[in-house]
Amino acid sequence: MAFSDRTIEEIKSKLSIVDVVSSYTQVLQRNNGFWIRCPFHGGGNERTPSCKLNLERGSFYCFACQEHGSMFDFVMKMDKVTFPEAVRTLASRACVVLENETELDVKKKEIKNSLFALNEEMAKTFHDFLMTGQEAQDARDYIARRKITQDTVEKFNLGYAPRDPKWLYSHLKKQGYSDEFLQESGFFSKKSFPYPLFCNRLMFPVKNWQGRVIAFGARDLTFRDDTPKYINTPETSVYSKKHNLYGFYEALETIRTEHRAIVCEGNFDAISLHQAGITCAVAPFGTAFTSEQASLIARYADRVDLLFDTDKAGSDATVKAITMLQEKGIESHVLTLDRYKDASEYLEKEGPQALKNTLSVSTDAFKYLVTRALYLYNTRTPKGKAEFVSYLTPFLNATTSAVERDAYIRQTAELTGVGEVQITSDLAQSLRQEGYRPAQRTDEEGKKHFAPLRISSISPDLYMMLMFANHRNLFASYTKAFRFGDLKDKEAQIIYLALESVRREGEGKTDEIFLSLIADDQVRNDVATSFELPEFRVERPEEVINEILDRIALRKKEENRRLILMQIRQAEAEGFTEEELKELLNEKVSIDSEIRLLSEKLQNV
Repeated sequence: MAFSDRTIEEIKSKLSIVDVVSSYTQVLQRNNGFWIRCPFHGGGNERTPSCKLNLERGSFYCFACQEHGSMFDFVMKMDKVTFPEAVRTLASRACVVLENETELDVKKKEIKNSLFALNEEMAKTFHDFLMTGQEAQDARDYIARRKITQDTVEKFNLGYAPRDPKWLYSHLKKQGYSDEFLQESGFFSKKSFPYPLFCNRLMFPVKNWQGRVIAFGARDLTFRDDTPKYINTPETSVYSKKHNLYGFYEALETIRTEHRAIVCEGNFDAISLHQAGITCAVAPFGTAFTSEQASLIARYADRVDLLFDTDKAGSDATVKAITMLQEKGIESHVLTLDRYKDASEYLEKEGPQALKNTLSVSTDAFKYLVTRALYLYNTRTPKGKAEFVSYLTPFLNATTSAVERDAYIRQTAELTGVGEVQITSDLAQSLRQEGYRPAQRTDEEGKKHFAPLRISSISPDLYMMLMFANHRNLFASYTKAFRFGDLKDKEAQIIYLALESVRREGEGKTDEIFLSLIADDQVRNDVATSFELPEFRVERPEEVINEILDRIALRKKEENRRLILMQIRQAEAEGFTEEELKELLNEKVSIDSEIRLLSEKLQNV
């Protein structure tokens, strides 16, 4: 569909680039404008934002990867949609009527708008019933027993659905709604229309990130064993369970400010945390935490604290959520409640301040997984070591940062006494078994295209490993000169594993066999390319390798120097003894000298 300039300009006049981008990721305001951590080259995990938003032009530009474009381009890239689809998305958000819309498009939009209006109306009606209805006294008593205050009831707009199963249909028919519309509204049983889904229940309106009521959760008040305790609105044209979170709109301002969210298990848990002053709490809808929900949080936060029940199901859900968040590049921590099953019970028994105090302490995700794995497996036996590593494998494979992943592998190796190379080899094997293949560009005929090997832009690690790939006879003599953990480049690590396989098993002496040991298609292509390049077919490869080893050594020393400087600052802040501080300063002087000598050596090369 072709859209007129007038339509595009109308959308741009009603939405700014900041409005659009802020629904996908955090927008940070600096003195010289608005910035984001680029989602296109770093997965949004940059420490320093590199992508600038230009309010005047309605555009974005990344100074690191040069990705750029308009608000429509941003939506196209983030949602992987076509230009017309991006226009429709933003037009809907800006309430702009598109020209040349089909009758079906118009009808779908009308149904959505009608459903939004119905949900808003029913949220108000249910709330009025709870506040003033005589038959809602049991619901009010239940809320009081749960220690939920009136302010919290108002904040979350809690309501009550009447006991009479005929009331809802009668009420909505008087409003003029058709049976066809009501059957798709999510308020009635599809098998037994017009029997309502919600009778004699405490109602929890669910809002999307824009604050529009899209669904309801409902708690049974008969307390009978043969009745489901909680039910939720089924999927509708405005509500998808896996894409939304209860309490998200109410928590959004805090999440944006603190860049942190707490994911708990149920509606009452989220409400209890808000009442305790922890206003960044959200909850999934009676189902497991989903990848889509993690993506929703990732737009605004870079840390998630998980607070699930302490039973086995809750622990298993925690482990799955940790891995899911790790894949999104979100730092995760685990919260625990001593003595009580969940936050709601804690609030009832101990009060808001005690709940807030308890949740001020958390365990980082990797430590939580390690503690749980140590409880489950005996790492003193070979089988236990393998099971321990296998338990951590999904988390390690989900870690996108090479530096972070290397640190976790090193810790795992120390805990089990297993070599880092062996652990990394197991990780690579698990990816192959899962059918993992890195994304490659393909043409219309399905032919793969690989990123070209640009010698001027590759890392020293990769350059050295490509040199070893071309002179495999040298690798064994250098294995004591550097460790696997010294390599920060993932491609270099993959080549190292293939070279290590050659060293141990004596296979891969021919180029063809060596290439077959490399599972990653892009890396295999890079190595094959290097076989044709004169830069790697040099007469004295040792000279090149030794120079790179010096550069890697310099990098390590500079990292150590940064660590010592941090320790010195901490020592000064925490009042270490003069002797302890002197020891750190001496260490800094020593490493400064080593860095200077190495730098001078490399300058003379």
